[in-house]
Amino acid sequence: VIGIQHSDNITSFYKHNSVILKNVGDVVLAGDVISVIGDSGNLSSGPHLHFEIWHNGQALNPEHYISFEK
Repeated sequence: VIGIQHSDNITSFYKHNSVILKNVGDVVLAGDVISVIGDSGNLSSGPHLHFEIWHNGQALNPEHYISFEK
């Protein structure tokens, strides 16, 4: 798991990585590669990513902030 602290007390989380490319305290800029997706978990059916956005300890719907067009 890698978490990124953003402004306004927002944190994004990226789970099921095979490799994490950033360290605690690193500055992350838009477009930076932070990790490589993996295939972890007992019920995993292949490489995937779990993505979460939290604000002040409350989970937010990522679809309200990011366009996930195919």
